[in-house]
Amino acid sequence: MARVPVEEGYFRIPEEEGAAPVLLGSFSPAANTYFWPRRKRCPISLEPVQDCELSTEGVIYSWTFVSMPTMGSMKADAGGGFGAAQVDLPEGVRIQAQLEGKQGDWAIGQRVRLTTRVVGTEANGDELVTIAFRLAEGGE
Repeated sequence: MARVPVEEGYFRIPEEEGAAPVLLGSFSPAANTYFWPRRKRCPISLEPVQDCELSTEGVIYSWTFVSMPTMGSMKADAGGGFGAAQVDLPEGVRIQAQLEGKQGDWAIGQRVRLTTRVVGTEANGDELVTIAFRLAEGGE
């Protein structure tokens, strides 16, 4: 059984057990700006961009609690919903993804680390995963 991204091209899963997923982004030398997801051209300069890997840790810019089922489910979680955050990465990119934990665990300015969460299972047993964030060690 393997873990595979729910959609290719947004992130990759390292082979090392427990390693954080890696966001696949772009860098525009012309605009000196990073982007996620990947682009073919810079939306600022229209010049070609370079593929790059983005940081696996960032800071919560904003978060909310969503009272509805999560992706891959038709029923609400036991906690009545899930957290979602906008996270600022050191490169200047802001990522939106689900937060691990329960309401009250998160605060603006906390450090978080990229992780994966299972959203389904393929017929062959492979787990379909997407990205999420969890509090980083000493992230307070």
